[in-house]
Amino acid sequence: MSNKVSTAIVLFKKRQKKNGKYPAKLRLTHDRKQMYYNIDTKDRVYEFTDDEFEKIIAPKPRGEYKEIQLEFSLIEEKAQKIIKTMRDFSFDRFKTHMGITGSDMRNVYHYLDIKTKAYDKNGYGDKTAKPMKKALQQFFKREKSLEFKEITPAKLRELEHFMREKGIKPTTYHRYIDSLKSVFLMAQRENMIPLDLYPFGRDKDKYLAPRVMTVKRALKLNEIEKIYNYQPEPFSHEDEAKDYWLFTYLCNGINMVDLCNLKYRDIGSEFISFMRRKTEHSSAVKRPITIPITDDIRMIIEKRGNKDKSPDNFVFPVISDDLTHKQKKYKIAWRVRKTNVHMGNIGNKVGIEKHITTYTARHSFATILKRSGISTEFISESLGHKDVTITETYLDSFENDHKKEIAKHLTAFKN
Repeated sequence: MSNKVSTAIVLFKKRQKKNGKYPAKLRLTHDRKQMYYNIDTKDRVYEFTDDEFEKIIAPKPRGEYKEIQLEFSLIEEKAQKIIKTMRDFSFDRFKTHMGITGSDMRNVYHYLDIKTKAYDKNGYGDKTAKPMKKALQQFFKREKSLEFKEITPAKLRELEHFMREKGIKPTTYHRYIDSLKSVFLMAQRENMIPLDLYPFGRDKDKYLAPRVMTVKRALKLNEIEKIYNYQPEPFSHEDEAKDYWLFTYLCNGINMVDLCNLKYRDIGSEFISFMRRKTEHSSAVKRPITIPITDDIRMIIEKRGNKDKSPDNFVFPVISDDLTHKQKKYKIAWRVRKTNVHMGNIGNKVGIEKHITTYTARHSFATILKRSGISTEFISESLGHKDVTITETYLDSFENDHKKEIAKHLTAFKN
């Protein structure tokens, strides 16, 4: 299909500029349809009169016209190369991969920009692409272009040290590296870089980011009981925070993004069923999370939920459909902060020394099930993880007191 696409750089006569010139554009023709693309860059604006353009496309142009003709040929060559890599051509996909502003398909920043734009537009995907690009710009001291071949295992080890010196936490650094891995794979799928250029792996000549165990945040069951039995002043901020926190804990550790996006169509007579926002657009297998509705869950929905129970209405009055993606993000973040502040106050009042957040509720759900003998596979499914290794990072270690009891068995002969 891609070999039926023709390219040409033409003078776009439909729009004459105030100086009397016309913009030069890249024209693609496919299935009798034509599309025009801007070829200007930050350093070059292509606009000409009819006479100037005729001198550029002449068989033997001279001086600056010869240089411009060469630039045109390079732009067309790049376009044709991209078209050949596309299995199913579309004008939109071509625009994305051409990087009309002058981006090079071998430029790491180009792919990170694609991922950033997708996240900003849709609200899902790779939110670390933008800070990863900024970190690379600072490390390589390069603002506009960074080729894939420059990111070697040796450079990645230097980057790791650079990020550590900047105070980036190991878990955050891992998310950055995952983002960088994904753009390598994107470029390879487009046949823009060879497979052997991939610098990551367990082989000694590859780069493997070090793994660091995170500090666990789970509460014990008796601490959950203290929160459950705490009686805040009715309809106070503490009362509201407790309800949202318990709902998260009781509903398979649902995070606040998914909680705020629940709609009444997700609430059945006996079960809540929903797709995680984080994975609904990325997982190969779409598997909903199903939660049995207990009396406590039902009570919180009745108490905190919107009174209009239309199927398309949100359950909780945090966001609404008329908000932009950024507005929704702000309101959800505000709800998280507000809940965390007042849960911290509750924790202090009931004698819990640990830092309590909405994230604590998710970890606590997973860890308490583990301590109860529930399989990691079941917990993983309940959390909506696609890999049990992800679940294992959520599971808290057994309490130190329990470890001390086990250690006594090693010298039981002393008794």
